[in-house]
Amino acid sequence: MAEMHPLRSDDQIPSESFSCLNQEAVKLAQSCEQTTVPSLDHLRMSDYNVVYEPSDDTFLMLDALAHEFDNENLKRMKNVKYVLELGCGTGVSTIFLGMLMKKAKLDPKVGARLFATDINQDALRVTRETAEANEILDILETHQCDLATPLLKELEHKCDVIIFNPPYVPTPDDEVGSDGIEASWAGGKDGRVVFDRAVPQIARLLSWPHGTAYIIAVDDNKPEEIASLMMREYGIIVKPFFRRRARNEFLSVLKC
Repeated sequence: MAEMHPLRSDDQIPSESFSCLNQEAVKLAQSCEQTTVPSLDHLRMSDYNVVYEPSDDTFLMLDALAHEFDNENLKRMKNVKYVLELGCGTGVSTIFLGMLMKKAKLDPKVGARLFATDINQDALRVTRETAEANEILDILETHQCDLATPLLKELEHKCDVIIFNPPYVPTPDDEVGSDGIEASWAGGKDGRVVFDRAVPQIARLLSWPHGTAYIIAVDDNKPEEIASLMMREYGIIVKPFFRRRARNEFLSVLKC
C-alpha cells in the first residue's frame, strides 16, 4: 500500500549493479502508457473503508502486467493457465489478467483459472463483484486465508503468474496480521514480515521453469537483500522490472 514514511537510510542504498537495474526499470516504466484499470464503477465509497483502494502501487503493477502480456505480447497469455494473487484487495490485477485471457481467446479446454486470496473477507467480496462486473467471474476462485496456505498442495509448481502487493510499510511488528484493512499496509520490521513468510510459498507454487512472480516493494524493504535471499535459498532470479516514484518513495515491481 502506498503510504507516507521516511526516506531510506544509508544502509538501504543499493550496490552499483543493482542501481543500474533500478535505472533500467525506471526507463521501462516511463516508456509505457498507463494501463486502463478494470471497471470499478460498481463499488461504493463504503467499500473503500474496508478494502484497500487502488493507488500508485496498483497502477504500477497493472502497467507491468500490461507490458508483459498485452498488445504485441498478448500471445504470451497462451502459456498462462493458473494465476494466483496473494492479498487481492479489489482484485484488479488478477481481473486484468483474466480479461487478457479472454482477449487472447484461449481454448476453453485449457481450463485457465484465477485464484485470489485475502485474509479480509470484504476484499474477497469486492474481488468477486469486480470480476462479475468485468465478466470473468466464471474462471475466478476466492479463498479467505493467510497467503496461500490451504492451496499449497493443489497449486504446487502450477502457478504461471503470481501477483503479490504485500503490506510493505515498516511498522511495529504487533501491527501486522489483522483481518481488516490495516492488513493491507502494516508490514512490520523493514516492511518485510509478511513478505518473508510468503517467500517459501511463492517458491513452492511457481511453475517450472517459466512461472513468474510480480511483487511490489519499496526501497525500505531492501529489495537487493530480497534478491540475494531468493537466489540463495531457492535459485530464483529477482530483479527490478518496473519502477516509479510515488510521493516520497520509489515503488518497484520485482520480477522473480
